[in-house]
Amino acid sequence: MKQKNKNGMKKGTILISFGLLLIVLALSLTVYNIWDEKRAGQEASEVLEKLTEEIDEPTEEAEAEMLYQMYPDMEMPAIQIDGKRYLGILEIPALDLRLPIMESWSYPNLKISPCRYEGSVYSEDLIIAGHDYRSHFGLLKMLQKGDQMTLIDVDGNQFVYEVAGKEVLAGTDVEEMKSGDWDMTLFTCTYSGRTRMTIRCELISSLTYR
Repeated sequence: MKQKNKNGMKKGTILISFGLLLIVLALSLTVYNIWDEKRAGQEASEVLEKLTEEIDEPTEEAEAEMLYQMYPDMEMPAIQIDGKRYLGILEIPALDLRLPIMESWSYPNLKISPCRYEGSVYSEDLIIAGHDYRSHFGLLKMLQKGDQMTLIDVDGNQFVYEVAGKEVLAGTDVEEMKSGDWDMTLFTCTYSGRTRMTIRCELISSLTYR
């Protein structure tokens, strides 16, 4: 009988220890996520400050020849900052966001700023991926139809878009992400990580400077 009680107590101690370990791991993950979110926002802010200084300021001079309209397949120019290349700045007033957009995407790059996934603003098929940090694309689901946003390329050209719709796509549904005649698409992971919150946008105006 004593041996049985000892085994029961030992088992209970193990379960308590395991439960405490799970709590510690959960707290550690929470602390890491808070730190990572803060780091991402700070890094994007630092890049944005440097990028803003580099981008040509719009002037009231005559509009330049719209080369990208004549050659929509031309490469978007980029500016290199801290070893990374950026295509411009995305402003989303409804979410109080102003973010640098990196030229090419990778998981390490997404930890710094949203990145071009595919396409170009000039050929009107730009797709931008962003991490689900609140300081990046984590609040995309809050956007409503009609909300406007502006993409400013590194030459100071401004492209204004309007949200036309949003949808949730499977993480593996790459072709569906690229389908449709959308001028710009933004997407990020949902909380589960299995699906993607996808925002479809239409170009409503552009202003070109030199």
